[in-house]
Amino acid sequence: MSFNSLLNTTCTIEAKTITQDAAGQKTESWATAEASVKCRLDAATGGLQVEPDAVYEAATHVIFMREPVTTVTTKDHRIDVAGIKYTILLVRNLYGQLNLNHLELLLERNE
Repeated sequence: MSFNSLLNTTCTIEAKTITQDAAGQKTESWATAEASVKCRLDAATGGLQVEPDAVYEAATHVIFMREPVTTVTTKDHRIDVAGIKYTILLVRNLYGQLNLNHLELLLERNE
């Protein structure tokens, strides 16, 4: 079974933009950075996800996708799957490691 056959849905990668309103206040908005990205969304397996700089207990989901055109970051992007928004907690770039070529993102579902 190929990795591509496991990608059973699509998502949108959204990029954050900061602008100023007429009063000079900063406002945050989101725009599509990349649409129709083939991916697979699964519930997080639970337990702690330990990384060198942080521990993520809040991960509710994990998403897998081929390396998108957009360079995805935790600070500047979020994921939309079928209208549900997810905050990116961690980006694991597995491109070129052990013959893998995809991203694995730990996500927290926004309420």
